[in-house]
Amino acid sequence: MATQKLQITRIYKDMDLAFTANPITGDLSKKVDVNAVKQSMKILMLTNFYERPFAPKKAANLRGFLFQNISPLAADSIATVIEKLYENYEPRVKIQKVVVTPDYEGNAYKIDVQFYVIGVDGPQILSTNLERLR
Repeated sequence: MATQKLQITRIYKDMDLAFTANPITGDLSKKVDVNAVKQSMKILMLTNFYERPFAPKKAANLRGFLFQNISPLAADSIATVIEKLYENYEPRVKIQKVVVTPDYEGNAYKIDVQFYVIGVDGPQILSTNLERLR
């Protein structure tokens, strides 16, 4: 008797928030798989408390750190907040490491999140900068 291996594949889909048109159909383009998850993670990270009407605490509230002195202690606090945020609100990812590097001259933080998307092979990295707008 032949045995079959069951392979589970998940495809995550989301609309592209840049609102670009598909060049062939003219419809709103979409993000799939890892890009959809990365977009969702970035939105969660950059959202402040009470910006979502029915989920006011579903946010990282990181902008408050930008009005403090740039320090390694604040960078560690940001990393902890991000880890807890994804643990609570993003079930599609398994976080490996969050690295937050202070940029003293630019008055900003560079954030690198190393993670695995459930159902997708291979590690992924989400990089972004957290900086004040002047």
